[in-house]
Amino acid sequence: MKLVTLCLVLVVAAFDAAGLAAQDKPNFSGTWIGVGPQPAIRELTIKHDGSTLSLEGQGQPDVTKVTFKLDGSETEMSAPDGKPLLAKAAWEGNTLVITIHFPELKQDIRRLTWVIDADGQLVMETAFLGGKPEAPVKQVFKRR
Repeated sequence: MKLVTLCLVLVVAAFDAAGLAAQDKPNFSGTWIGVGPQPAIRELTIKHDGSTLSLEGQGQPDVTKVTFKLDGSETEMSAPDGKPLLAKAAWEGNTLVITIHFPELKQDIRRLTWVIDADGQLVMETAFLGGKPEAPVKQVFKRR
């Protein structure tokens, strides 16, 4: 009887853990205001459903409206100078990871991570890949 009880506890725990893993992915929908002394992006408007994430930024000329597919497939977008870029967005646990590259190079030039922190803030970190080394840029937003 103790063995049956132990097995049931393990099965219930496994299903609870699977349910929690499925709930780990945050929903980024809403209007977000940049916090900190001089936010590069003052405001982000995000529409996020299960398969896409659309964003529009204000306060930085190179942030325009773009919609990413969240399945790891490529999304076409443009650099600030109008050159074409390709981006891929996919989940790594509860973190959304977006990689960006020039179509002809096939080598990532940016890696952005998005996560909701313990205070409910959106934390975006951009790592610059290739070329001369640059420190990552971190931006924090609070929901309006």
